[in-house]
Amino acid sequence: MLSCTRRIEFDAAHRIVGHAGKCRILHGHRYAIEATFVARNLSEIGMVVDFGIIKSKLGYWIEENWDHNAILNIQDKVLGEKISSCTNQKIYYMNCNPTAENMASILLHDICPKLFQDSQISCSKIKLYETPNCFSECVI
Repeated sequence: MLSCTRRIEFDAAHRIVGHAGKCRILHGHRYAIEATFVARNLSEIGMVVDFGIIKSKLGYWIEENWDHNAILNIQDKVLGEKISSCTNQKIYYMNCNPTAENMASILLHDICPKLFQDSQISCSKIKLYETPNCFSECVI
């Protein structure tokens, strides 16, 4: 297998329902995602995938759903409705806590397969940095 990786950064707020520490409070991060794609063969011009395609598909999805947004557990619907009513922004709800681990898993197992379903490549790993020195990896 051959691979290539694209880094995508975004800003978002989240909170962890049931957390005993500071993360129970709504707060923001400068997230960074490293998305690794694999293919059995290189394209005719020698690429796994053009980095611009990753940006246009995955980068666009992140920009539309997570960037400058609040990413909340569906249990936080009341908070999300208050934020939305004050700011007019849409809220991205997850069926679980928006931890780095859960966010990476959703990207790898749910989002990327839909975005790249008609291609000869697949996403094999998502590394999601919550801070510059803390990250989670989800690998197929």
